[in-house]
Amino acid sequence: MSSGGFFQGKGRKKFVATKVIIPNTGAKETHGSIGMWFKKEGESVQQGEPLCTIETAKASVEIEAPCSGILLKVLAPRDSEVSVGDCIAIIGEAGEDLTSL
Repeated sequence: MSSGGFFQGKGRKKFVATKVIIPNTGAKETHGSIGMWFKKEGESVQQGEPLCTIETAKASVEIEAPCSGILLKVLAPRDSEVSVGDCIAIIGEAGEDLTSL
């Protein structure tokens, strides 16, 4: 799940930063920890590309990029505890202002 994406205004397209959210997989697990990041801040990512792993008591799950862009900010570093619905990263355009997020 994410919020953001493209919108058009006055004849041009503009990218809006997208939050990377821990999805509900339908399993009973509601929390885990970041196992590892495959990308670093500032690197380009493609939609569907694995960004990181979430380690739970029963499994390791890859979290995929919800859109293409630049990994602007990692909000949950390796080994940090996360829960379903948490925002763990932000994808957008290089130099994008993230203060409104």
